[in-house]
Amino acid sequence: MDGKGKHKTGCGCGHSVQSTEKPTLNKKIMLALLPCGLRNTFAQTLQKEFPEIIDNDKYIIDGNLNYEKSFYDQLESHNGLDVIPDIFISSDINSVYHRRFIDKFLNDDFFEKLEPTITNKLFQKEQFVHPTGHLCWFTANLLVIVADLEKVHEELLPQSWGDLLQEYFIRAITLRGDDDFFCNAILFPYLKNYGKEAITQLGKNTLKGLHPSQMVKVINAGNGNGTALYVMPYSFALKIRNTDRFKIILTNEGPIVSPVQLMVKKDAYERNKELINFILSEEMSETLLRGGFPSVMSEKINAADLSKLNWISWNFILQNDIAVCKTELQALFYKGYTPS
Repeated sequence: MDGKGKHKTGCGCGHSVQSTEKPTLNKKIMLALLPCGLRNTFAQTLQKEFPEIIDNDKYIIDGNLNYEKSFYDQLESHNGLDVIPDIFISSDINSVYHRRFIDKFLNDDFFEKLEPTITNKLFQKEQFVHPTGHLCWFTANLLVIVADLEKVHEELLPQSWGDLLQEYFIRAITLRGDDDFFCNAILFPYLKNYGKEAITQLGKNTLKGLHPSQMVKVINAGNGNGTALYVMPYSFALKIRNTDRFKIILTNEGPIVSPVQLMVKKDAYERNKELINFILSEEMSETLLRGGFPSVMSEKINAADLSKLNWISWNFILQNDIAVCKTELQALFYKGYTPS
């Protein structure tokens, strides 16, 4: 720990196990709710380092969507932090970004201040460090556009995220989601940069919502009944086989950022420092990079032409009630969206 009370992190060793059990209060040491494309490789890296605790149910590594209701609903309604284990890794702009949690817990020094060495210029450039340091990004799920060149002319390919709002793309887009819910991480930048009407227009231009793995399956099967454009995580776009026909577009603003963050409860660092240091190590960064996720701990960048990231900014989050925004975003989107 340095003189400012922040923990310096480096290489170390750690503990992990993957479990299907739902988290219960006061019983877990680590809960890692990760993007689907990262969950397995993250778990395997930790398990390789410490195979003796693979069956230890105090460590859970699972997909973020599996706990969208069961865990985050508890976090929304609980008045204490006993629902959160010592180490909590979460994905997307979830409940820890909501005004209630920020005001009640994040601003009151309930969590350790972590200070990883940020060597990735992408994260330095965009100033992604949390204002108080209580919430620590170590990677991000990058959302990109994939275009089917047989269904959209080369000269009409989107150069910016705003281009997806053109009438040319009405009912020509597949987004991450389903008929009942669409990914908020995609919608937030449109609200910030283009306004409320843009959300409804994006709904009009969307034909359907799919899980990223379903998108890849449709594309790799020839995209017969598929759309001209897809918005999916970069980690899944890398699984597309026909790269001559399907083009990954990073846009002028860069991929949309869906953050992956680490939080450590106050006084829990010393008890778990080997695990925490390993998560924030160069060795873990190699796992992230192989999976298509940038790492704050590595100078390497996944895509050669990736120069910036599309992040809504901490100012936007602190100036808005994110929980209220989410409800409004879904309502605005469904004003335009017609299920296929």
